[in-house]
Amino acid sequence: MRPDEWEDLYRSAFRRVYPALAVTLMDRDAALDALHDAFVEGLRNPPANRSNVEGWLYVVALRKGRRRFRLPIALPLMDRPVRDRALDDVLLRDEVGQLLTRLSQRQRAIVVAHYFLHQTQEEIARDLGVSRGTVSATISQSLARMRAAPQGR
Repeated sequence: MRPDEWEDLYRSAFRRVYPALAVTLMDRDAALDALHDAFVEGLRNPPANRSNVEGWLYVVALRKGRRRFRLPIALPLMDRPVRDRALDDVLLRDEVGQLLTRLSQRQRAIVVAHYFLHQTQEEIARDLGVSRGTVSATISQSLARMRAAPQGR
């Protein structure tokens, strides 16, 4: 991709990918930094498959965001306290946000990629380096965990 194509992509993809990262990482500043790093990575080494560049940006930014916390992507991730009060307030106002806070970071990453960025299970599995069965099981477990949440919370 040419730099001007990346600029157009930035304008169109930012509005979808940034909120997905902010919800997954639970930190708006870390999400913004990670997304900018992903765009820089795309300028240096464009993705070979351009059919889902938003998905590629999400995964690259997610990896870069996780590196800030020194958490390997292949391990199940533990929840960490929310560091951004503004993001916390938005999530608490929104029922979906409340449910997403009940999930681990890894579960949020997969659920957000599947339902918010409309990636297929195969795409998520390839991008995260896990089997499609792992993605499917994680989605099922996440949905069960969210359904089990007490009503009114």
